[in-house]
Amino acid sequence: MGQPIPFHTPAKAPANMEKLRTAPEEHAEAILSAYELLQLLHDRGVLNLLRGLVDGGDELISTLTTAVDTPESIRAIRNFLLLTKFFGSIPSDVLSSLVDTVNAGAQREKAHKAPGLLHLLWRLRNEDSRHAAAVALDLLEGFGKGL
Repeated sequence: MGQPIPFHTPAKAPANMEKLRTAPEEHAEAILSAYELLQLLHDRGVLNLLRGLVDGGDELISTLTTAVDTPESIRAIRNFLLLTKFFGSIPSDVLSSLVDTVNAGAQREKAHKAPGLLHLLWRLRNEDSRHAAAVALDLLEGFGKGL
């Protein structure tokens, strides 16, 4: 006589409800962190801002479009992009040196009276000063061409 064939049903993956029941235990730390973040966003008013942006929807976009659709706004955006490109092209060590020099010069000049014209001309004997003066004159010439 024939032998019965054993039949095993595969274990079912937990249903969504079962996953929801076990999620707080498995992800307790992440859930607490999310609650803390949510509270910080609420305390700082970010949630109210986001809610207002979402509620404003089309009206907000219409207002922004109207504000940006002026020649002055378009010019400002272009100028901002050009300045961003310009400042991006300056090596950081050069800009850092410039900032340090300006700060040191400002502190030095606060302690003294303004230098005379002859003293300023005397300082042009320094090669670094002449390089900087040449760049400043190039800037003035370029600005004059633009006018």
